[in-house]
Amino acid sequence: MADDPSAKDIAAAAPELLAAKAKRSFGQTLLLAIAAGVLIGIGSIAFLIAQAVPGGPSGATQLLSGLAFSVGLILVTITGAELFTGNAMQVLPATHGELRGGRMLLSWAVVWFGNLIGSIALALLFFAAGGGEGLDGGIATAAVDVARSKVGKDAVALLASGVLANLLVCLAVWGAMAATSIPAKVLAIIGPVTVFVVAGLEHSIANQSLLPIGWLLQTEHAIGVDGIAYNLALSTAGNLIGGALVALALYHGHGGPTPESLT
Repeated sequence: MADDPSAKDIAAAAPELLAAKAKRSFGQTLLLAIAAGVLIGIGSIAFLIAQAVPGGPSGATQLLSGLAFSVGLILVTITGAELFTGNAMQVLPATHGELRGGRMLLSWAVVWFGNLIGSIALALLFFAAGGGEGLDGGIATAAVDVARSKVGKDAVALLASGVLANLLVCLAVWGAMAATSIPAKVLAIIGPVTVFVVAGLEHSIANQSLLPIGWLLQTEHAIGVDGIAYNLALSTAGNLIGGALVALALYHGHGGPTPESLT
């Protein structure tokens, strides 16, 4: 839209915008992080519904699944909830001198665990509501299949997949930061998020709900807590790398001042 800032303008404003998110009280941050976990979990449920469409996996099913999951990040963006994967870009203000490293790490920990609380709460509510029985049990089947595939990946695949997933998610968040209207924010989010879902990449916070849902709905012990923890640890590490790369590349690519030039 005509009133949206330019790419260079949003790059210049990014350090301050990202630092401000880490400077809230930890109580506020935790509440907003729990909310984000629930909202991303809603996107996960929408994704599973699309996956359970009769006829089995297909290109059209994957595309629909990506569009459905994007609802979660759209809700997070509109409500201003705190999402760990987007906050990975706080590496930028930390290297820029606008955010202390210790504060960034504490904020990351609060947000990650807040996202986990919200995600697990949503998974438990979905299970208690009989959500897996939808589409003649197709949702349960889809949930178990998705979770099994995620815990079956090796370490290199999980780490690389986490990097790629958050490259795309943070591009969506960066674009939404530049948008000045809700429709523009939605458009900025849908494309990158759909691509990461269609490609089957690993988003740690989405997995915080998808993996527990699969674990709760399984009839055989194919998905263990150890496999869930392994997936979350490596996808989280990959997500941090991907988010940092996006923020640093776009900021410095647009000629943002270095810390030395500001002194």
